[in-house]
Amino acid sequence: MRHPLSVRAAVSAARVLIALAVVFLAGCQKKGIEELLGTELFSLSLGKLENQIDLFQQSGAPAEKRNRVFMRDGWFYVANGNSGKIMVFSSYGDLIFLLYNPQTNPTPALQALDPAVSDTESSAGVVSTRGSVAYPFSDIGEIAVASDKTLYVEDAVTDAKIVKDPAHGVLLSRVVLRFDRKGRPRGYLGQEGIGGTPFPYIMSLTVTARDQLVVVTRLPESWEVFWYSQDGKLLYQVEIDSAHLPVAAAKGVTPSLVKIIPDQRSPLLYLVIYSSHDFSEDPGRGAAPADEVISRVYKLNLVTRQYDSFVELPQNPARKETVGLKTTEVPAPPSDLIGVSSGGYYYLLGFADSNLYNLQILDPAGRARERRYVVIEDSELSFRDVHLSPTGLIYGLLVDQSKAHVTWWRSDLLLKGE
Repeated sequence: MRHPLSVRAAVSAARVLIALAVVFLAGCQKKGIEELLGTELFSLSLGKLENQIDLFQQSGAPAEKRNRVFMRDGWFYVANGNSGKIMVFSSYGDLIFLLYNPQTNPTPALQALDPAVSDTESSAGVVSTRGSVAYPFSDIGEIAVASDKTLYVEDAVTDAKIVKDPAHGVLLSRVVLRFDRKGRPRGYLGQEGIGGTPFPYIMSLTVTARDQLVVVTRLPESWEVFWYSQDGKLLYQVEIDSAHLPVAAAKGVTPSLVKIIPDQRSPLLYLVIYSSHDFSEDPGRGAAPADEVISRVYKLNLVTRQYDSFVELPQNPARKETVGLKTTEVPAPPSDLIGVSSGGYYYLLGFADSNLYNLQILDPAGRARERRYVVIEDSELSFRDVHLSPTGLIYGLLVDQSKAHVTWWRSDLLLKGE
């Protein structure tokens, strides 16, 4: 029989080993990359009813028209291009407001609002936006919302109002409609401002912290940006072609402008530029491959019309693939800059593996601050639309074969206290 003291010693030793193992594993966890879990706020079934989203044409083929989600003050605006409607939901999925084309939608059960009745004339003086308003949308595109609930909606003009632009070889056919918080139309914005010339293809709409609207458009050989005041006055306009990119004159460099993101607080544009470099004559880069693609974000000051500085985005490691007996390295595509927060932090999403993305957050100087893995079940999705809020929260509309899911990832909490 073993002595009681020996048993106690063995138990104590076992406890020490367990404690050391826990400490070791905890240390390993800190060195690893944690996962940022998404939360589904609500989902929409597929269909044509007022609280459903229609993503398929009558033939059953996926719809080609755009579908977008925009978050503002806890409300989610879902634009359904195929149905020609915009649904406004609470974060719990309650349908609050519907702006719809009566020619492409059934009559909603949601009470119709009378656009002629002002807020002050509402019953008991209570301002309510719950209800529906009909509007003859033609081709809904991008959307954005200001702090006073002004809704900006990209739409197409009628054929009679299309303008030919011989200088760029395009047809100008897009405008930005404006609606107040009760769905009353407040005219449209064109290039010069209210009632102006239609835009070319619109890439994005952004409302800044000062409720200024920024319209980013695309031309065959250039990009054009229009920056408006809250009342629709054109403040800044700039066209950017390949000849005027900041890296265009460098030897052995082929630049490509892939995205423009407006700053939230200043008349400043972030230009995402991919450039392939031939480093054979650049000893500072060592043995870098000639076909290496460098991703940089350049800051263009619209007041001075000068490039202030740039941030070089981190390279994603190459992925190894084995075919037969041969293993090769496949270059990873650059991460997508999904947005810049109001604090000037860059949020990057890069493909890591099947259904897995690498989220990196860089500070305004380009230093890495946080890194997480984000699971997005791409293999199960037929469509997705992901955005970054000014506070640094990632949210999106994820559509599979049966439902559309409105989801967010609380990436805004990762930099809490900075």
